[in-house]
Amino acid sequence: MTVTNGLRCETVPLRRLAISRIDTLIIVGGGRDGIVAAISDDRLRQWVVKAALQVRRLASVCSGAFALAHWGLLRTRRATTHWSAAETFQKYYPAVRVEADSLYVKDGNVWTSGGVTSGIDMSLAMVEADHGRWLATRIARQLVLTARRVGNQAQYSFELKAQAGRYAELVEWIRRNMGRRLDLVMLAARAGESERTFSRGFKAQTSATPARFVETLRLQAAQHRLEGGASVKATARAVGFASPEHLSRVFKRRLAMSPLEYRRAHIGDR
Repeated sequence: MTVTNGLRCETVPLRRLAISRIDTLIIVGGGRDGIVAAISDDRLRQWVVKAALQVRRLASVCSGAFALAHWGLLRTRRATTHWSAAETFQKYYPAVRVEADSLYVKDGNVWTSGGVTSGIDMSLAMVEADHGRWLATRIARQLVLTARRVGNQAQYSFELKAQAGRYAELVEWIRRNMGRRLDLVMLAARAGESERTFSRGFKAQTSATPARFVETLRLQAAQHRLEGGASVKATARAVGFASPEHLSRVFKRRLAMSPLEYRRAHIGDR
């Protein structure tokens, strides 16, 4: 089948695929039965392992990372997969350095992504690496994406997980009061619990300590404001960071880039 932009979508036997003509090989994911069948296919394994030595770039989407790991192509590398399968992935492939929160991970010429939509983010990053930011941004607009996401953004939100738990009202209050000082003493009192009980209960509900949770909400709010064109100084003040320098330290630690670099990645230099 040939689509309107001229690209051909077709399936062909492996024996007809010339590895020398492949630039980027992407192993897609699927349901449990499908990925188990793929992993168990020895002819497929042999072909992919051979191709991995020759292609310029090797990648996976979602559970496709299980195939790459099973075939020994992710050993000692940094990688990710869908967050819901990350624990299982790490259990079966301990030699892989799993970054469960990342949308996608690039380690040398090997790329892995989380879910289906993060595969789009990974693909746009590949386009930018090959052809520059202008083209990647133009494609993102054509796909009606509200914003391009960098690989080390989290796959899922702690906030979404907490909204279904017993601290839902507290989470909403935190979200509306991020400009305030939100320390453990205040949050525990707000929840009506001792600090120790609150710390244990909150982490059980959200998979994050109260401090990590508040920092994550502030970071997400800062990202949203920077994507809208706000200055770094105004952003830091609005979301509760002590200073622009504090905001920068968190961005560097959590996203491996400065707030200004993040802003430019989404809106350019305007």
